[in-house]
Amino acid sequence: MLEELLFMILKGVIIGIVVSAPMGPVGIFCIQRTLDKGRLSGFYTGVGAAISDLIYCLLTGFCLSFIEEFINTNRAPIQLFGALVLIAFGVWVIRKKPSSRVCADAEEGAPSREADILKGFALTFSNPLILFLIIGLFAQFNFVIEGIKFYHYMLGFIGIIGGALGWWWTVTFFVDKLRGHFNARTMKMINTCVGIIILVFAAVGIFDSVTALAASAPKPAPSGITRRMTAAFRVTDEAMKGWSAEFADSLGHGFVMTVRPGAHSDAFGDNRSDMLTVEVRDRNSGALLGEDVAKNGVDPYRGPNAWQVSRKGDVWRVAAGNREYHDVLVFHSPTGATSVPTINPAPGGEISVSLLQMDAEPDSFDADSLEDVAALLESLPGEGNGIAGVYSLFDNSYDDTYAVPGGDYRVALKPYSDGGFTMIYLSGARTFAESWRPGMRKALLRPMPFPNVFDVEWVDAEGDIMRHDVEAEYFPLSQTLTVSFPLQGASLRFRRE
Repeated sequence: MLEELLFMILKGVIIGIVVSAPMGPVGIFCIQRTLDKGRLSGFYTGVGAAISDLIYCLLTGFCLSFIEEFINTNRAPIQLFGALVLIAFGVWVIRKKPSSRVCADAEEGAPSREADILKGFALTFSNPLILFLIIGLFAQFNFVIEGIKFYHYMLGFIGIIGGALGWWWTVTFFVDKLRGHFNARTMKMINTCVGIIILVFAAVGIFDSVTALAASAPKPAPSGITRRMTAAFRVTDEAMKGWSAEFADSLGHGFVMTVRPGAHSDAFGDNRSDMLTVEVRDRNSGALLGEDVAKNGVDPYRGPNAWQVSRKGDVWRVAAGNREYHDVLVFHSPTGATSVPTINPAPGGEISVSLLQMDAEPDSFDADSLEDVAALLESLPGEGNGIAGVYSLFDNSYDDTYAVPGGDYRVALKPYSDGGFTMIYLSGARTFAESWRPGMRKALLRPMPFPNVFDVEWVDAEGDIMRHDVEAEYFPLSQTLTVSFPLQGASLRFRRE
């Protein structure tokens, strides 16, 4: 019992030190205050920063799901606000006149303790993106886990504030020892340098936030997205004039792929048509999406060539060959559900088309209506609905040699046939987040002979279906669901809300 309490305090101390240690604007400002006003002023500035860090740790510990979703949703405007606060601090530091006496007397002209604490607090609290660091540390040290007692948490948070205060006490101690090497002119230079560094942090923050806001501008979403599709056909260019294939969805969005014979001069100066040029342009704007030449395994003359156009999400791939497929080019297009392509000869040309085949896999990504999901879950008995319900990811482990964290998912489980469940995506995707929308299927859980153990078909961030060696186990007492990926050395734990 005592070992558990001491270990919780130790984890808190480590988290407090790691959160405080990065020498960002707060650390630099604390050093500047120590040199300008004395050690106590610098330490009180650190106290304000530690209080801010503790508040964010408390928010993370008790409101993890809400805070993380809010920050993910409003990351850019929050970062922009923090950058503006940094600009104000940077200008104030640059314009500030240094003390006439660098070695301040502890009694004479003592700094305002409350003002220093408030400055340190405001500068740290203006950067809520530190929550991502805290969330990562909590996950790394298993600080927020199911079944832990309240007083364990309290000891852990005491360790956090103790570690942070210990860090600032140590920093100001060593900086204060260097006081004799500074004068008023040096302090003015330090003020200017500190202010410029803070302004650089602010400029980076503004750039990142403006870029994120621009990237998050609303875009027209194609309807009825088909996530995976393959079109295969064979074309014979009998007149060697070229041809085009037009792919379009029900809204008219799409692209046009144009194929023409290509020629180049050989060593003797003769033109040789031994390649095919492939060009893809947006159907409406005419913007170039990709171009390349096909010369491996194709017949550049009048012989037939087989073509394969496939998609996975918004990524399209073109392959061609006379006997076997060879990759030609890859491009991106957010085209919606694609109809059968229309293949036309170039003006004055003559082609023959055969073996047109279309394969699509929309089922793995079909989106359910969120209203239907909510109505279904509400219709289930309160205590007897078993595993069905809404879950949030609260813990994960992974071997970064084989896997990376894919997101902080919030999902819903609804009953499926034969005792299985469908996992519906609600929010939290990070990789290819623009390709995911609420209601899409994230996984299919099929029951195994053992109670509460399931074989899983998992849809990864790129839309690939993982059908092998993925399992899930539900724990009724803690109402948690663990999804394991043995080949990737990873696992995800979901907690029922």
